[in-house]
Amino acid sequence: MRNATALENFLTESGMVSEDVLAAARAEQEVTREDLGSILIRNGFIRQQDYVQAVLARSPDQIVDEQVFVSTIPNHALIDTRTMVVAETEDDLYIATLSPEAVVREVLGEFDSRPLHFVPLVSSKLDQYLADLDRVREGDEESLLDRIVRMALTGGVSDIHINPRDRSYSILFRHLGVRRIVHEGNLDEYHTLSARIKDRSHMDLSERRRPQDGGFQIEYKRKMVDMRVATVPVVDGEEIIIRLLDPDAVNPRLDNLGITNIAEWRRGFTRADGLCLICGPTGSGKTTSLNASIREMDRFGRSIYSVEDPVEYRVPYVAQVNINPGVGLDFASAVKAFMRADPDVIVLGEVRDADTARNMIKAAETGHMVLATLHTSSIHNAVGRLRDIGVEANELRYLLRSVLVQKLLRTTCRHCGGAGCKRCLDSGYGGRTIVSECAYFHDEEQVERMINGERWWPRVVEDAVGKYREGVTNKKELVRVFAGEAEAILEAGEGEATTAPDAARPGQPGDNQEEC
Repeated sequence: MRNATALENFLTESGMVSEDVLAAARAEQEVTREDLGSILIRNGFIRQQDYVQAVLARSPDQIVDEQVFVSTIPNHALIDTRTMVVAETEDDLYIATLSPEAVVREVLGEFDSRPLHFVPLVSSKLDQYLADLDRVREGDEESLLDRIVRMALTGGVSDIHINPRDRSYSILFRHLGVRRIVHEGNLDEYHTLSARIKDRSHMDLSERRRPQDGGFQIEYKRKMVDMRVATVPVVDGEEIIIRLLDPDAVNPRLDNLGITNIAEWRRGFTRADGLCLICGPTGSGKTTSLNASIREMDRFGRSIYSVEDPVEYRVPYVAQVNINPGVGLDFASAVKAFMRADPDVIVLGEVRDADTARNMIKAAETGHMVLATLHTSSIHNAVGRLRDIGVEANELRYLLRSVLVQKLLRTTCRHCGGAGCKRCLDSGYGGRTIVSECAYFHDEEQVERMINGERWWPRVVEDAVGKYREGVTNKKELVRVFAGEAEAILEAGEGEATTAPDAARPGQPGDNQEEC
């Protein structure tokens, strides 16, 4: 108990969790009888790697209580060497083993280049761990699916695409927004794999003519990761898409996303009322920014309601609603319901029609803080988009607080400097950072100036060029995302990029940080 108390004190004193969060976790512990770390991680109050770092910093002897089932090390290597992966951080692996350390270093080093740290062994835990691994050992009917999922999770992959053709099929990973082929197989293997996926996803195995949706869960780093599965009938069979919804992907600190003028965004959503907008194209990380903002709010003291299509990542102590058109539950009707439920904060996954926009404005006018997303490419375009769906500019004058517009840019892998390595799946890129434009409006006069076309903030492309010059990314990635718009600024002749940094700078995401 003394070590546990010391660890809890460290978590609160370092700002990793608040006293309210710790109290809520203890209350849940009284019911579930789980250890406190599992509750904090499962509820998204702290990330697994941050918790491991806290244990190592304050109560290192407690590290033996951890275990990792899905890692970069194949099951057969762990079973053959009688080894358990106890914990992992971005830069280190902690293991317990019955084999000689030299042998384990040689075998495991083939799969992961991180330094190994050996910790005391608990024999009973190792026996159970190896027995669990043996159930999914390579060679049984589930092995290919398990290998694919393990590779995807450890590699920071957001989507798995299974693509059949006339004589073979391909498995592609979407890593940092870009797809690449990782496996090629014959059609017999494809049929076995697709049947296994559809069975685990509770789909109709005999139905191949219509699209189907389903999903399953796996345990990864002491939390459940949702696998959202969709099938699309194509000429040569069914394309299968698996979306990996790892909660850690949208559970970073807001300060670590790369938003340049983050203070301007934060000043807006910490107000008691008004309207804050996150804008950008599909796949630009809007959900990540939205969730990171919500997680900074007092989820115990403030009543927060969210409506999404669909709810992808669960945020504890936030009332999240899935829209369901079949029963008449859409964005507009959800907001109406929220207004009768004593809300402080209302979150709209997307504003796409006049009814939703009208209810959003009503909620902001009646003293609530409203956060919403729009598909627009600039702050000025956000006003135009709202006007298109029925919100007049003068209605925003007293309500608009902050607008954040963002895109995602891949960052150079800090382990290989862009040359390609195992850690970045030979892509040369180790993560993604947000490039953005952001403005906070102090009063209605500033909103009026913005509506009239004035701009006093850097544009998204200017922010991106700035990060290129700092060495966060390379020219190839800059041009891929911004094309001629970025080239025009570069040709204006304002210097070349510095070399890639050895470590992530403040505001830059670490390796393998994924967006939704």
